[in-house]
Amino acid sequence: MKKIILLAALAIGFTQLNAQKQFGTRNAKVSFIATNDEDVKAVNNEVASRLSDNGQMSFSLLVKGFKFEYAEMQEKFNNDYAESNKFPRAEFKGNISNIKDINFTKDGSYKAIVKGTLTLHGVTKPLTVNGLITVKAGKVSATGKFPIVMKDFNIDASAVTEKVNADINAVYQ
Repeated sequence: MKKIILLAALAIGFTQLNAQKQFGTRNAKVSFIATNDEDVKAVNNEVASRLSDNGQMSFSLLVKGFKFEYAEMQEKFNNDYAESNKFPRAEFKGNISNIKDINFTKDGSYKAIVKGTLTLHGVTKPLTVNGLITVKAGKVSATGKFPIVMKDFNIDASAVTEKVNADINAVYQ
């Protein structure tokens, strides 16, 4: 009986040692700007994101969640470019390759190299994002910037732009 109790205590202790800390939010922000004759900006404030202290990171959003300055821009984006009825979601899944450089228990700003895949418009492509993980008073946030080349995702937006510059900002709970 003592052996069973000892084994159970060791198993519980081992599980707690290997437990990963998970951070999440449903209110991350993804924005983009397309620069051509005039700047076209859009923001989506309803992005789900998860981050684990082992380096796993994901973002998921509804494409129709992007809001534009003008309703006609939003309609053209959803119908003609993103085809959001046919391709309703965009997702990024990746890992922080330099996770050992990030201390989730100590205040500070840490450079993060996130390597993963972006799925947009039904196309999945590898993507590396140089970002920043910030820890302040126990709160964790992540930011990053990266370009998206429209033709890489079979999006014909050449009348507006060849690429957009995307920004990510997540404050985790």
